[in-house]
Amino acid sequence: MAALTRQEITERIVKLIHNFVPELQDAELDENSRINTDASLDSLSLILLITKVESSFDISIPEKEWKKINTLGELVDRVQAGLAKN
Repeated sequence: MAALTRQEITERIVKLIHNFVPELQDAELDENSRINTDASLDSLSLILLITKVESSFDISIPEKEWKKINTLGELVDRVQAGLAKN
């Protein structure tokens, strides 16, 4: 299977966010978007989103890294790191 590009990873995560938070369906999210505030996610919702991302990409993001994820770009970075380990 070919490696996913950063753009493909970003698009998949944005789609997950849009599905997870329906009121953001039309929101434009980019790598600088703060997913905890711009996407209106509280800490529990952010954890649920991260677990959905882990499941979608078949990776594991260490729990100690979760609180370091503030932007969409940082989440993409963690996904890329997780995919590189597989």
